Amino acid sequence: MPRLPSILLTAVLLGVPRALDARAFGAQRSVYIDVAAQDPELLAFADELERALSAACYSLATERAGATLVVEVHGVARSAGRRGPGAQTLLLTVGHGRARRPLLVDHAPGQQARAARALLEALPGPGPAPH
Repeated sequence: MPRLPSILLTAVLLGVPRALDARAFGAQRSVYIDVAAQDPELLAFADELERALSAACYSLATERAGATLVVEVHGVARSAGRRGPGAQTLLLTVGHGRARRPLLVDHAPGQQARAARALLEALPGPGPAPH
């Protein structure tokens, strides 16, 4: 009977990190950024996104993996403004595994940092825990 409390304690301690998806224990969410075209505007946005992700305690992945969030930057659509510089819309796909969703991020020309922060707020929560 004296072993039962230690077995219960061990079971709880081993189950808590998995139940919390390791977020409370300092695990970072990894993000992989894939820029489709070598457009300078898209590359500037990717640089700003990397800075915003690092500041928000995400880790940058060097390759796609099962639980890694993938941000694919497909292109940018530009529209001319009647009384100003116009607007730009980034065409993105965000997701992990097979679950993907398209996103559009509108921003003014030269405002890639603001667009990166807007995308950061729209990122989905943590995906499934790796087994």
